[in-house]
Amino acid sequence: MPVRLGVIADDLTGANDTGVQFARQGARTIVPLDWHNLGSLGRRADVLVLSTDSRALPRDVAAQRAKVAAQALRKGRVPAIYKKIDSTFRGNVGAELDAILDVYPAPLIILSPAFPPAGRAVIKGTLTVGGIPVHRTPIGRDPIAPVRQSHLPTLLRIQSRREVRHLPLETLRGPSSRLRRVIQAWREDDGGLVVADAVTAGDLARLARLILREDLQRVVVGSAGLAAALGSALSRRRRRRHRPAAARYPILVVVGSPNSTSIAQVAWAERHDLPAVQAEIREILAGRERFRLELERTMGKVRTELTAGRDAILTLSQRPLSPSGKTRSLRPSASGTLSEFLGLATRRLARVQKLGGLILCGGDISVASCRALGADGIILGGEVEAGVPWGRLLGGECPNLPVVTKAGGFGSPDVFRAAIRFLRRGRAR
Repeated sequence: MPVRLGVIADDLTGANDTGVQFARQGARTIVPLDWHNLGSLGRRADVLVLSTDSRALPRDVAAQRAKVAAQALRKGRVPAIYKKIDSTFRGNVGAELDAILDVYPAPLIILSPAFPPAGRAVIKGTLTVGGIPVHRTPIGRDPIAPVRQSHLPTLLRIQSRREVRHLPLETLRGPSSRLRRVIQAWREDDGGLVVADAVTAGDLARLARLILREDLQRVVVGSAGLAAALGSALSRRRRRRHRPAAARYPILVVVGSPNSTSIAQVAWAERHDLPAVQAEIREILAGRERFRLELERTMGKVRTELTAGRDAILTLSQRPLSPSGKTRSLRPSASGTLSEFLGLATRRLARVQKLGGLILCGGDISVASCRALGADGIILGGEVEAGVPWGRLLGGECPNLPVVTKAGGFGSPDVFRAAIRFLRRGRAR
């Protein structure tokens, strides 16, 4: 990678699935867990990926975290920012982007959350998931960060104080001379945020070429999809497929995401003989003594599987339903307690049983588990499948331990089995 770049994401799985797009092009890509003082990690990286862990936070708090992240990168003399956003637009997108632009002013900002491998597309400014407007999917009822408006220019005008424009698909796919005139006119008219339609990987490649041709790379906004296209456009290196060394010990899968996709993936794994141990949410949240007892009970069951040489899943029981039949939302403090539980369990299991790798599902759970192990960060290596990156832990109690991270809504039905096969087959030692 010839360009040094900073990525700012609002959760760890999103940081990883975007950072890995640059790692695939040969960039040394590091995701520090504590980035307030980047120190030597900043000097060792071509691409620095910072997670603010702010998706579920109040707007003002999220904006402040994004601003501090941008200031840390600017202090490290990083010239350009990729603001990673969720491909379903969850979180405080407008507020965080405004805060970043206060630190990294840019005249015109291209934005697209499209991610074709996961069925995320933007058509006429409307974000769809599998062809359905996002607010009509389960994301519209997300217990932590629901998205209740699918028309992104409308949503951004509520979230951001900047001018919002729309780049339609026919203009993006049309003559480059016409596209250049549109961009120039917007620049002369006070710039702003440009929501770009995109449906295919080819559309994202067109956007990446536009960004470089028109010198708009100071701040770019998108999901892993646009990051992949931008990484390819920035580098002419041949892609290499990296693998970790083949795992010789059991692999622990930790799933904390409440997303229906992840729940279905756990069920698929169980049907195909991958044991899953469920920790009871009611017990975890019922005070410290019952928290401790549930930790001991759950750990005992998982440890039995691991010491027998079997891979295992540690997950949470499904959340209770309200009288209306909908999943009840958890308070932020409750979500923090669940993350603490899974992080603590991960650390204790790693202390009593040598692990061949970790597979972590859910941004908060990924952060909690890595921090519980004392890791300084993750150095990214590649992808198991689209949107499911792997890397190695830096420092801590399990240095160099291979770790796969997955956002809740990503991955094929058999993603956990696929990740285990990837870690098992590895490369020759």
